[in-house]
Amino acid sequence: MKNLFKVIYLTIILTTVNLTVAQNFKGKAIYQSKIKSEETVGEIKSEKDAEFDKAFQKEWEKVSQKTYSLSFNKTESLFEEEQKLEPVGQSDSGMTISITISGDGKKYMNRKVQKQIFEGEIFEKKYLITDELTNWDWQLKEETKIIGDYLCYKAEIVIQVTAAQKEEYQDYLKNKFKQKTNLFEMDEPKNNIVTAWYTLEIPVNHGPDKYSGLPGLILELNDGEVTFLCSKVVLNSEDKVKIKAPNEGKVLTQKEFDKEEKKKMDSMKDKDGNVIFRTSN
Repeated sequence: MKNLFKVIYLTIILTTVNLTVAQNFKGKAIYQSKIKSEETVGEIKSEKDAEFDKAFQKEWEKVSQKTYSLSFNKTESLFEEEQKLEPVGQSDSGMTISITISGDGKKYMNRKVQKQIFEGEIFEKKYLITDELTNWDWQLKEETKIIGDYLCYKAEIVIQVTAAQKEEYQDYLKNKFKQKTNLFEMDEPKNNIVTAWYTLEIPVNHGPDKYSGLPGLILELNDGEVTFLCSKVVLNSEDKVKIKAPNEGKVLTQKEFDKEEKKKMDSMKDKDGNVIFRTSN
């Protein structure tokens, strides 16, 4: 009987310890991103301005590859770019080009309260895009591969073309033959497959960018345009993991933000539907 009590007592202690460890579980993952630049750069060109093309190419090489960090515990995560000081891109001719990648702000998610807060920006005006946590319809696959020291499993989701994307493409077709220059080329929008590789060895539902919801940490993700690859994971470090939701900017839902962004872009178009750009020398 005494031995039975000892077994029960030890089981209670081990269970309590495991629960405490799970509650205090924390980590930080570092990701390298790479944009499919051969397609993206091909969409933006200037037939009459070689100076613009050269300056744009130089700046694009810097912004197409970045480093991000994902700080997380069991219920929260914060995805943000690792900041580094660099001068504004400038070509030999003196033209200044500055490129900002849309959706590059901080992304905070809280699975406990099912809430997400993303930083947004429209021409230097800050926004807080606040919505219920997105529940992605992941399809789990049997394929596996090794990333670093972790066995990873494949998962996919299909992102359907939105009504806004279809409308934007129709506007492009209407204005295509009116344009005097051919700065932007647009392909017909199609359904997009997002591929993720996650590991069960790190049992959290987090991942890079806006993606989450798998039964393990996402170590690699390809959304068709950008690839995020984890280069380092630190778990339960003695260093404090800071996870703070963004709190600066006007609060909007994603739909409201998209509407505001479209309104601003439309205001920059001329009568032929061309977006007006201003460059500095």
